Amino acid sequence: MRKIILLLAMIGGVISGLMTSCYDDKGNYNYITLDEVVIDTAGLNILPAYSLNRYDRLTMEPNILFNGERVNDNENAPLDYLWTIYTANTGNMTYVTDTIGNSAKLDAEITPLAGAYTVQLTVSNRNTGIQEYFKIQCQVEESITAGWMVMYECADKPGHSDVGLVVNSLVKKNITAAQEREFWNLYQASNQEPLKGTPIRIIRPLQNIASGTDPVICLTTEELVSANNATFVKTSSFEDFFYNAPTTVNTIWYGPSGRVMNRHFLINDNKIHTVSYVSITGGGNYMGDAKAGEYGELASWGSDVTSSNDAVVYDQTNGRFYHIVQYTSNVVPFEAQSPTAAFDVNNVGMKLLMGDWGKADGNPMTAYDYLLMEKGNERYLAIANFNGSAANTNVGIGMYNITNSPDIMNATSMTSATLGEYVLYGASNKVYNLEYNSSTTAKVAWTAPSADEEVTCVRLNKFYFASFMLAGILPNPNTIVHIATWNENTHEGKLYQYSVNPATGEIYGEPRIYTVPGKVGDMGWKYVMER
Repeated sequence: MRKIILLLAMIGGVISGLMTSCYDDKGNYNYITLDEVVIDTAGLNILPAYSLNRYDRLTMEPNILFNGERVNDNENAPLDYLWTIYTANTGNMTYVTDTIGNSAKLDAEITPLAGAYTVQLTVSNRNTGIQEYFKIQCQVEESITAGWMVMYECADKPGHSDVGLVVNSLVKKNITAAQEREFWNLYQASNQEPLKGTPIRIIRPLQNIASGTDPVICLTTEELVSANNATFVKTSSFEDFFYNAPTTVNTIWYGPSGRVMNRHFLINDNKIHTVSYVSITGGGNYMGDAKAGEYGELASWGSDVTSSNDAVVYDQTNGRFYHIVQYTSNVVPFEAQSPTAAFDVNNVGMKLLMGDWGKADGNPMTAYDYLLMEKGNERYLAIANFNGSAANTNVGIGMYNITNSPDIMNATSMTSATLGEYVLYGASNKVYNLEYNSSTTAKVAWTAPSADEEVTCVRLNKFYFASFMLAGILPNPNTIVHIATWNENTHEGKLYQYSVNPATGEIYGEPRIYTVPGKVGDMGWKYVMER
């Protein structure tokens, strides 16, 4: 058997040699050396892992070597760069979150939600298609606490709104200059798209102080949402505010009602819905069905500081105020007013343009409402006390004809003092100071650096919940004024923060100035429990 096997092997070898000798080898054995791409981090202090706050900037630049030569700044090198940030692997899938750079150097704001991520650089050779990779780990933590919220119509996407937050020592306690920050497009960063509609209101009202979970309420001409106060991820859409949501979505107002209460109400489809959060440590309730009542078209306004009412609103059609007495279900007129009242809240006969709450009778737990009213070609400042009992017959505190105040016909925003007897209003490129008890003609308090800037929003540093101001939780109460402007020519917004005399309204000192990527429609303080 061994001899037979050996014979067959010899025959096979002969046949193979004959076939090889007949084959014409035309192969190309000229080998090509491929380009060498190396990502080198030696000696550059680039760490294998980073921990940073959300919206911090991550900066690094590895040396990119092409055939042994550094080509970071060589535009002729046939290389493409792509920095990405993505979540850790789950099973066999990698979820890419975002592209954060397209050059050899990374200098990017890290905006994904808190979590563990991988940051990767991919260097692609355009000639060969071969890629090289470099990775680091990145732990992202949330960093948003207290600050000054700014809601604006996006300059790059008109008809849509987003949110900014300025964090500095004027509006947040216990921080150093190195910790001061500014954040923009917070809503889009967390929800992939901005809000639809233009700004109406932004506020972080009290629901459940103990939990620390009170959301930020964002209201535009098209959307009502609540957002997580630390991430700005949307937590509720319109229908989530109600036990039984209305079929029509047309919300024109959302706000609290009371300086010591945690009640909220909103106006939707010209109907009023209310909710009470039971106590300052309670929560979990929803808006009820619309309150019954006969009235005309309601203004986009409500009293934030009423006391014995679940809501106070204004009927534009009939020129009068209505209220919902606490623990009742109907929208009704106020009690018949005394002849000694400065004006009759049941018979105002004007159009309400805008309002704010401010100084009362000296009691820090109460506040009056200050309202800019229109009567034909005239303008009036009305002051009303909605803090008294529901049966109060002297609600009207003051009515001032301010028609002669400069540019009052073009007023775009107003804010009322809580310590002094003045109102600041913005018009054109100026802010005016109306000291109503001494003169019904306002004086210029501030002029924008450019004549092309229009004042769109003015707010004093205050918060409707009285305890926060009295207990020192709100930093610099009443002593800071925030002025927002918009330049239609450059499509650029500005935020100016100045010191203001709380008694006289004098604006002074050097401002903090921020560039806003849009036209500001509303502003307010975002609280955090700190002293």
